[in-house]
Amino acid sequence: MNTICGINHLWLIAARVRQSIGLAPSTRTRVATVTSIERVVVTLNARSSKHIPALDGLRGLAILAVFFHHYGAGGIHSTSTVVRGIATVCGIGWSGVDLFFVLSGFLITGILFDTQHDRSYYRKFYARRTLRIFPIYYLFAAITLLIIPPGVWQKGHLFFLVYLGYPAAVIWPALVNLPIRVTHLWSLSVEEQFYMLWPWLIRKLQNPRNILRFCAAVGVGALVARVVFPGWAYASLPCRMDGLALGAALAILFRGDFWQHCQRSAWALFLASAGAVILICVLRHTTDHYDRVICTVGFSVIAIAYGALLVLSLGPLAGIFSLWILRTFGKYSYGMYLYHFPLTAVFEHAKPFLARYPLGSLSYVAMCLAANLAIAALSFHLFEQPILRLKSRFEY
Repeated sequence: MNTICGINHLWLIAARVRQSIGLAPSTRTRVATVTSIERVVVTLNARSSKHIPALDGLRGLAILAVFFHHYGAGGIHSTSTVVRGIATVCGIGWSGVDLFFVLSGFLITGILFDTQHDRSYYRKFYARRTLRIFPIYYLFAAITLLIIPPGVWQKGHLFFLVYLGYPAAVIWPALVNLPIRVTHLWSLSVEEQFYMLWPWLIRKLQNPRNILRFCAAVGVGALVARVVFPGWAYASLPCRMDGLALGAALAILFRGDFWQHCQRSAWALFLASAGAVILICVLRHTTDHYDRVICTVGFSVIAIAYGALLVLSLGPLAGIFSLWILRTFGKYSYGMYLYHFPLTAVFEHAKPFLARYPLGSLSYVAMCLAANLAIAALSFHLFEQPILRLKSRFEY
């Protein structure tokens, strides 16, 4: 509103000058012009909004995909065609992490681009990221430390405390041979490394054109890196930067005139890229992310599909992704991501018991989903939320 008032004030000054030289516009012209200005300002304010409900829903879809990958993909060798079909769909659920990457690139770049001239640019960004990420991560690390016997630990595990567990575990795979499943921490390492580098790059590149060019170069570079270094393709920042860079590029386009074109082409791009992913999986007879084609070209196509889905979530699919159920899973997605994979070892003891009953597998997955959501919700409200209130001290 202050912006609109300021623009109106400048318009009135200009109008008086024009009037003094005989070029004053009519009242109707003035009203039309101010209305147009208001529409532009409202649109820009909406696009720079700190919170977009549909993106919570998109985050909810991402965590559900990862959850069903770890809890619902076990029936791939079932004699039932239906069970095999469901398990195959769940098998591609690992790509939910790619959706997280696109979403992170979009949100983080938007924040950094909008605040790059803030005097406390770095302090505010890193303080807010620290309050959001560190507390629950180190709580998880403390629980893991208490559960696992002291003799199992190695010096290399210290890398996980500074978000370098990956690539350390890629070089030294024995680091993740623990009684508790921790391989899912690779994506948190990738994201934290991204957070360390990206603020500096955005401030260095500054304008949209430079940022978009850099994102395009990074996307191509990530694909080349996966082809040249297949062993690093799945769990390293250089090889997974394309999803983050695509999200970053969309954040810049979201703030410009080209966004309408993105929305017009989003459906076609989503259907084409999703179809290409399905075709790759059919031709390769697998949904395994270590497959040579899937982990190279496949990752790039998946990133494009999720990028198009993000655009759709801010347009025609906004209503679907604003549903409370998806937003609920999105709200608790971070805790759920941290806890869900180690908890598979706990819940597996209930699987033989439930398998004796009709729809036993479905009941097992539903029980695990409810339990994971409850644990993540308790963690959020009892531990995370009180700490998150400190973010108000670092408002942009």
